[in-house]
Amino acid sequence: MSFLKLWPLLFIVLLVVTGCRSSRSLRGERFVLVVDAGHGGNDQGAAGRRSLEKEVNLEVARRVCKLIRKQCRDVEIIQTRPDDEFVSLNDRAGMANFYRADLFISIHSNSARGWAEGTETFIHPSARGGRSERMARLIEQEYVKTGRESRGVKTANFAVLRNTRMPAVLTEIGFISNRSEERFMNSRKGQKRLARSISNAFIRYRRSVP
Repeated sequence: MSFLKLWPLLFIVLLVVTGCRSSRSLRGERFVLVVDAGHGGNDQGAAGRRSLEKEVNLEVARRVCKLIRKQCRDVEIIQTRPDDEFVSLNDRAGMANFYRADLFISIHSNSARGWAEGTETFIHPSARGGRSERMARLIEQEYVKTGRESRGVKTANFAVLRNTRMPAVLTEIGFISNRSEERFMNSRKGQKRLARSISNAFIRYRRSVP
């Protein structure tokens, strides 16, 4: 049985064993980053002509984690789904809250009719002017540096933004419904660029917060 299925039970066990001490006291004071690959398992997300959103999201998320682990030894990374399995929206937010994460990044692929293109990053409406918005703007800035078209920072009442108790962003890395963008998002070069943009934004964000 995977950790994702066991974590609610582990939560109860830890509370009993530790006398309800916070999870932060268990892991020390390291910066905790939760990387969330959107969709998964029987929830495939949007579909392109030759790929599924859940697959693209997971591959980019894995690359983001690899880059950050390599460059930021003081950061603890938790993946909501390291493999192709279903995780509910409540569990994604619940994991981040349980580990008292310092930042939550959810990675998705967009879809629309026509030839819509570009990246966009969302924050919760209540997070305007705070650290969530700062992280979102850094991500969009990094996308632009690699030649991507940015649709900007937007607000939305998404569950993973609404239910997380830390700075949180949901970034749409491109339109899987757009043939050109789908090719880019499925190419090794494209995935490397996308992952590098997100990891570079995180490094800039990390340097700017205590």
